Amino acid sequence: MSSLSNAYGFARFMLQLRRFLGDQLSLESAERYVRQQMATREQSFLQMVERAIFACGHSPYRQLLQAAGVTFEDIRQMVAQSGVEETLQRLLRAGVFVTFDEFKGRAPAVRGSQTFAFRDTDFDNPLIDAHYYGRTGGTGGRPARVKIHLDHITQSAPHWAIWFDVHGWLGRPLLFWLPSYFAVNNRFIKSAKFGQPPVRRFSPINRGPARHRLSTALTERFVRWATRFPPTELVPLTEAWRVGECLVGMVEAGERPCLNTSSSAAVRVALSLMERGRRLEGVTFLVGAEPLTPARKETIEASGAKAVLTYGFSEAGGVAVQCPTPHMPDDVHICLDAFAVIQRERPLNDGSTVEALLFTALRPAAPKIMLNTEVGDYATMEIRRCGCALDRFGYFQHLHTIRSYEKLTGEGVTFAGADIFRLFEDVLPRRFGGSIFDYQLVEQQNASGLPCYDLLVSPEVGPLDEPELVRVFLQELGQLKPPYRISAGLWSQVHSLRVERVRPTLTPQGKVLPFRRLGP
Repeated sequence: MSSLSNAYGFARFMLQLRRFLGDQLSLESAERYVRQQMATREQSFLQMVERAIFACGHSPYRQLLQAAGVTFEDIRQMVAQSGVEETLQRLLRAGVFVTFDEFKGRAPAVRGSQTFAFRDTDFDNPLIDAHYYGRTGGTGGRPARVKIHLDHITQSAPHWAIWFDVHGWLGRPLLFWLPSYFAVNNRFIKSAKFGQPPVRRFSPINRGPARHRLSTALTERFVRWATRFPPTELVPLTEAWRVGECLVGMVEAGERPCLNTSSSAAVRVALSLMERGRRLEGVTFLVGAEPLTPARKETIEASGAKAVLTYGFSEAGGVAVQCPTPHMPDDVHICLDAFAVIQRERPLNDGSTVEALLFTALRPAAPKIMLNTEVGDYATMEIRRCGCALDRFGYFQHLHTIRSYEKLTGEGVTFAGADIFRLFEDVLPRRFGGSIFDYQLVEQQNASGLPCYDLLVSPEVGPLDEPELVRVFLQELGQLKPPYRISAGLWSQVHSLRVERVRPTLTPQGKVLPFRRLGP
């Protein structure tokens, strides 16, 4: 994408943002929008398939559909006979799906005797131009560009407005404690669109690659000017008590603040306040970016606060919002007017299988086109009437116990476990001795739900300087890809990584995987 095109898109963004925010979204309009989209869900799916796939010659999905011998008329008839989800199941059985690695452009798609090579940009939505660009966390081998158009925020803001309403948050002060990246600007604009602009904004780190930091800062500065948002205040993870004291002060002033942050950051705030004998009654943490496990929810709510989950990803926006009467810590309703979700049994490298989630995006202005597409997550999925306020929109499909099989997400930042292989294959053995079979990273949680990582090193490697090993690992991790500097910086802040002198655990097939996950 040329610099001239980028500049033109950003200029349009600057010209349109004030007018965009001046047209406020009311709760009634949000509800009317969702009901209308639910009523025309099948038409939205067919329009997406026709306009963004069959009318787009380079679409990866068009190539997969042609290889499977499926025409647009076939899909139209399937939808008329069986609905959207059953159509997607039939397409899955015909080989029309995209794995996480294929979606990220780091592996070819092999279907029968045919092989396809896709780039991550091949999945860009051809129906929109970009007002500005963001970057994903780089889990695909390099950070993927994400096109953002204000129409995408228009189409996703109603879901946040309804989520705020059913939980009773409308009119309450909204704060953020998240690293600076484009998705946070999207949330600023989205919340302001329905009259809930943030009153404070904290960031745990002030790092990142210079060019991304510059573009993010430029976008953020303009968004602040257009929306009169507060400036960013730097608060490291090690000083979580400062965020907690701000929240307590607001409660003492008669307010009931909501803080949008990661699950583990919310745990840090809760623990830091409880250590000071302070309580967080009246505070709600709107958490995302990593799992809300039972241990994390229990720790947060032991402080008197509430923890409520939102689930989504950069490539398509918010997918699901937490049920007001959850039967699991992360029980969420899928926004069915915006997404269709099915599952497929997916084998993992250790010989086990998971029920991987496959997403189909129905928002016309979503950054990426998704048709039976993996994002590296699995979950338990249920069709269930729970009787909550979200039921009245027809949101009967629930997810819970949402986990990743491809990514590490500690402290709310993401990187691909496969990238660790590079460090273990070359950097660490060359520097400290041994081979790739002598190193392994294990992700787990402590009893409070905070993430912690054990770097396993075989005793056969011999004596080594453990602090130097940790320093080198984090330094090299930060150099793999520009966004990983944020991850490495946050881990360094809170000393999440420790060395254990034990042999890596083998799979039943005798393999040493680069990383493993354990429970609390």
